[in-house]
This record gives sequence, structure tokens and C-alpha cells, in this order.
Amino acid sequence: MPLVGGILVILVSIGYLVVGAVFVAGGSVWSTIDMDWGGTGLAVCGAIILILGVVSLLGGVFAIQRKNFILALIGAIFVLPSILGIIGLILIAVSRSEFKN
Repeated sequence: MPLVGGILVILVSIGYLVVGAVFVAGGSVWSTIDMDWGGTGLAVCGAIILILGVVSLLGGVFAIQRKNFILALIGAIFVLPSILGIIGLILIAVSRSEFKN
């Protein structure tokens, strides 16, 4: 079960990485055009989403490898706003005994 949960977490984290990159790029372009705080705020939000995406990607990889249950669980918690993330979290959480710490 951690294999399927890890794959679901990785799928959602790839979405986070794409959205974060678009926000950072869009915020950077917007701040050069308008020179207002709107573009900077968008870029900062994009950077935060990128960080969440990287941590959740690592959590998905650790879930597939069945290593470090805590990091796999944290990665799954970061992708909770999606249905796939909820399913992945449940699958990882119920298979704690399969992990090597």
C-alpha cells in the first residue's frame, strides 16, 4: 500500500511544482511590469508552494522506498488539499508497519 500512496503523493507534488513555478514566473513578470507588491506577493506564494512540492515529492519517494515513515507522512500531509493526497495519506498511514526507520 505505501507504493500506491507514494505514487499518489508524487502525482500531486508534481502539480504543486508546476503551479509554484508558474506563480514564481508570473509574479516576477508582473512585478517588472507593474512595480507593485502584487507581483512580489505572487512570487513569494509560488516559492512557498515550490517548497511544499519538494517536501511532498521527497515524502512520496520515501513512501515508495518504505523508508522514513515520518517524512513520508509529512509529505502526504502537505498534499492534503487534493483528493489524491487524502487517499495517499490514508494508504501511507495505515501501512506504518511496512516502513524501516
